[in-house]
Amino acid sequence: MSINIARLLLVANLLLIGFVAPERVYATETIDRILEQADQARSSDPVNFNDSLEKLSKHEHEMDNDQRAYFQYLQAYSLSFKGQFARAVEIYTSILNADVNSDLKFRANLSIVNSHAISKNWSQGLSHLSYLVQHLNSVKSRDVHELGLVVASIFYNQIGQYELGFNYANRLADLVSSGRNHCIAHNLKLESQFELGQLAENDPRITAGLAACQDVNEVVMESAIYSYLAELYLDNQQPQQALAVLEAQLPAIEQTQYAPALGRYYSLLARAYLQSSQAESAEQFAFKTLEHSKNLGNSRPITFANHILFQIAESRGEHQLALDYHKKYAAADKAFLDDVKTKHLAFQLAQHQATEQRNQIDLLDKQNNLLRVEQKLATTEAENNRLFISLLISIITLLGFWAYKSWKTQQRLKQLAEYDALTKVYNRGHFTHLAEDALKYCGSANIQLSCILFDLDKFKQINDNYGHGCGDWVLKQVAKVCQAQGRKNDIFARLGGEEFCMILPSCDLHTALKLAESCRVAINQIDTAPSGHDFTISASLGVTDTQLSGYSLEQLTTDADSAMYQSKDDGRNRISVYSPKGEQLSLDALSSARL
Repeated sequence: MSINIARLLLVANLLLIGFVAPERVYATETIDRILEQADQARSSDPVNFNDSLEKLSKHEHEMDNDQRAYFQYLQAYSLSFKGQFARAVEIYTSILNADVNSDLKFRANLSIVNSHAISKNWSQGLSHLSYLVQHLNSVKSRDVHELGLVVASIFYNQIGQYELGFNYANRLADLVSSGRNHCIAHNLKLESQFELGQLAENDPRITAGLAACQDVNEVVMESAIYSYLAELYLDNQQPQQALAVLEAQLPAIEQTQYAPALGRYYSLLARAYLQSSQAESAEQFAFKTLEHSKNLGNSRPITFANHILFQIAESRGEHQLALDYHKKYAAADKAFLDDVKTKHLAFQLAQHQATEQRNQIDLLDKQNNLLRVEQKLATTEAENNRLFISLLISIITLLGFWAYKSWKTQQRLKQLAEYDALTKVYNRGHFTHLAEDALKYCGSANIQLSCILFDLDKFKQINDNYGHGCGDWVLKQVAKVCQAQGRKNDIFARLGGEEFCMILPSCDLHTALKLAESCRVAINQIDTAPSGHDFTISASLGVTDTQLSGYSLEQLTTDADSAMYQSKDDGRNRISVYSPKGEQLSLDALSSARL
């Protein structure tokens, strides 16, 4: 789970309107002051925050409606910080439905968005986020407007839409130049750029982000930036530099007792110690990772921790223990990838629902226009007008008919020009056009892109033994199962015969290998009984990326083809990675090297 997933709860700035009340033990102004102090201390000074809540709880009966709602909001924040999200959402919803000031209700809605993100209720979160985005520009309060940008950026980052997350964070950065939101804007932009592969260890944006968060003592967000830096060091096999960063910041993050941040820090320390050949320390921090991440659902720290424990047990010759940890690692890795797919599905569903709503609005507008025309026609009695309307309706009907026929023809021509007639995936010509555009964009933006090329093993024997009709059936089934594994923006095509290719924009080699393995397994598991014959289907796959082969489509496909033939030479039904040195790497070898 990303550290920023719960930062929404750490950035809510509540505005409170006070009312004059009868004489009390605490004056209205005193309660207002303590509420504001608690609000300001909620992330930078947890001890002071909890003390303020305890004071306020003793005088809740003296509060007016707005003060009580404010107090309840801070209580809900405290519950969320402790991981009790369901109860927190109940309180936020009660505030949303209460007769209190509009700023507080708007912020309660924002907190609901964040809580749904933390509990991975993506559909509900996107529903509330849609309302936020639609009304953001109508918010008069600058503070509330900035908070809306924060929430939108956090949610889009959490759901994996990092370009959108960066867009909203950048809008926030244009509005603020200091203070907590300045730190938040830096942090969210760095998170987006880190996940998009656009950061390096010496990037000055990292230094600027750390300075912005240190100025306001935002320990958790500062630690998040340090974690990006440490992971960059680890990815480049620089464990000592990563350890220096992590160990220096560990006491501060441990003092916050913030479980998501601790889980990520401990997992990074475990990886750094393992890379430094300090197995005992790596094992210690792997156990700490599992302990602090057990209530956070499926996450990368859990996956890394189980894999590290597997490697350590295997190196000690504890084979049964190693097998147990490998099973846990495989299950955690699959669960994490399933979460990623769920997020993409929820986002696509939300886009579909938004399109349907727009279509319904357009339909209602058309129906209203038609009613107005009918009313106008009803007021005229002249025969000439009736004839004119009849002629007009005939012309519109004729034009509509020809427009429909033209549209159908265009759709048919588009289908023939762009898609393979048998498998319904892109044909070679259209694939080349789309792939060149994707490579041009990724190259200009310095974004990684991967290529998977494969063909079916012993496909000629299927045609010879069972007929070409059975062979066509196999090609369609292979295209169907592989399409189901990919992402919406992946480019998948049949190049000819039994050869297929995937171009994966914004995808590093490690992720491409996981997708290739999913395709290989899906192909191998195709049930051939519906074809009327009993046989097994398998494929040999070759994988490369732009870091290995550059941003030339010809070079990418040539290198992937070379790796694919290495898979065939090694026994078929496997994956090989292109190596510029001439040694194609297997999937297992690359996974060990990367982790």
